[in-house]
Amino acid sequence: MVPANQAPAASPSVRRATRVGFFMAGFGLSVWAPLVPFVRARIEMSDALFGMLLLCVGIGSLTWMPLSGMLVARQGIRPVILGSVALLALALAAMALTHSIAILAVALFCFGGSLGVIDVAFNIQGVMVERDTGKRYMSNFHGMFSLGSICGALSLTSALTLGLAPATGTLLMIGLIVLANLAVSPGLLRERAPAGGVAFRRPSGPVLLVGSLCFIVYLAEGAVLDWSALYLTETKALEVAKGGLGYASFALMVTLGRFLGAPVVSSLGTARVIGFGGVLAAAGIVLTLVTDQWGLALLGYGLCGLGCANVSPVLISSLSRQQAMPVNQAITAATTIGFAGVLAGPAVIGVIAHHASLTLAFALLAALLLGLCLGCRRFTD
Repeated sequence: MVPANQAPAASPSVRRATRVGFFMAGFGLSVWAPLVPFVRARIEMSDALFGMLLLCVGIGSLTWMPLSGMLVARQGIRPVILGSVALLALALAAMALTHSIAILAVALFCFGGSLGVIDVAFNIQGVMVERDTGKRYMSNFHGMFSLGSICGALSLTSALTLGLAPATGTLLMIGLIVLANLAVSPGLLRERAPAGGVAFRRPSGPVLLVGSLCFIVYLAEGAVLDWSALYLTETKALEVAKGGLGYASFALMVTLGRFLGAPVVSSLGTARVIGFGGVLAAAGIVLTLVTDQWGLALLGYGLCGLGCANVSPVLISSLSRQQAMPVNQAITAATTIGFAGVLAGPAVIGVIAHHASLTLAFALLAALLLGLCLGCRRFTD
């Protein structure tokens, strides 16, 4: 039953709110990147301590994401998202203004936690939109997140380049995030699950499979983000200043692949998108390993991004068709497992690179991506 004064999930206002929400979630996440040098300059600390502080973001996400399904079930999507946006705004403000290491740690924890809840809640709303419309929108929704990540980093970078103080620029970005979410709040669903739900349920077999496959895709993203620049500059003779082009190629193709993905997903179905995506992503990584030309290596990272682009959206979407768990709890569990890959990826690559080589680490990543072909056989549509 749809609560009073709530548009049905199939309505244009709900789809618009979901697109804007995913965009602003990516926007809010990427605002942190341009702030990092200013935070380091403002608060004196060692590189080791700063690395430990950055763990607070991931710890916050992994701590709060398992609670997201319960919160949505008991309160509805709208209050959960608006409350999380308010916390995100406070966290960003603290990160931009504080001179205290302790406050920065708490702010980073809340930053990761609020974004984790927002991510799960919008995925739940996205699945409900697909369920009620009978159409595939998840690739487009995730594409909006990717586009928001690009725009957020560029927006704050532009503001700082124009001479705005970091605090002023950040407060401006916070204002945009809050206003955008308030503007579309009538399209955020308030439907609650029967009996309010539980905090966390052990994932069933199908949900665990989805989470494990998401883990591989997110692990690849984390590995490319943190290690592609080093690999390109050390083994492909790319200038250090251009090292970021590897992840830029990956992210660009992820974004394009998601915006162009709806007809592809509708034509191929879930299983083929996962299987073909895994093969293409693995081929991209192999290309970066075998070529001596950094230009072809960039193409390889782009192909990896294109292969990964629609895998996680169709996996999350598939959870609406399983019967083992309530959808909100299934999405919460699978997303939490998947997100662990973002944190584990860089660490795993680092350990392998330390004991063997970075080339071997990326080769093993390619093998894992090929493993998506084995998992895709469990999906029938």
